[in-house]
Amino acid sequence: MKKLYVSILECIYVLYMFLFFKTSVDFNVMRSPKGWLFEHLIGDEFGLRICMFGRIVIFFILPILIIRHFYPISKFVILGIIIVSFLFSLCNLNSLVYLLPVWLIELFYHNNFFEMILTQFS
Repeated sequence: MKKLYVSILECIYVLYMFLFFKTSVDFNVMRSPKGWLFEHLIGDEFGLRICMFGRIVIFFILPILIIRHFYPISKFVILGIIIVSFLFSLCNLNSLVYLLPVWLIELFYHNNFFEMILTQFS
């Protein structure tokens, strides 16, 4: 039950960071991709730092964090989602920074990542 609460807190954190958190701090070192779906704020201007694509995609990923407590989802599927979200977040380093705490919690608290790796190699 404790892990379910942690997952709910993760969801609330990501929703806040992706939809409501405004800042003038920019972690990007690259230019914003072109197109309304992928453009995000760059520079020291105050505002949201996540593009529309990121704000839409999280609504497909976050339910998995809750559903997995009621229906079995393979740890490798969760790891796959973490890897895909990491690759997508490379387009906007702000999202990478915002998602880093969630990935660390997922890998070390929920999925016993080190245990999983050690059993694969032993």
